[in-house]
Amino acid sequence: MKTILLLLAALAVAVGPAWTLRCHVCTSSTNCKQPQPCSASSRFCRTMTTVEPLSGNLVKKDCAEWCTSTHTQQGQVSSGTSSTQCCEGDLCNEKLYNAMPSRAPLTSTALGLGLALGLLALLLAPNL
Repeated sequence: MKTILLLLAALAVAVGPAWTLRCHVCTSSTNCKQPQPCSASSRFCRTMTTVEPLSGNLVKKDCAEWCTSTHTQQGQVSSGTSSTQCCEGDLCNEKLYNAMPSRAPLTSTALGLGLALGLLALLLAPNL
């Protein structure tokens, strides 16, 4: 029984790092939605909106390792300027204007570590 629990704990920890963020990745004049997995180093989903004087808004969504939001109110972006929104969480860049940044959900690594620690506690204290 202990061997099975140790195997499950090792498997949970090994599977944890395989979790990758998914973001909408696209470029359009509207609010595009194209979910794609990000690289393992990406921590943020980013939405950049640029106001083009002749062609209208240009919306670019992608994955990013680092991101700094530039907060502007809808309708207050002047011609030729851009706005960047950053969020952490699966497909959190779906909406064009986020009211507030999303909280990152518990990652598989954190869940695997919690499971491993719980199983370790069961092994060390079997009489509980």
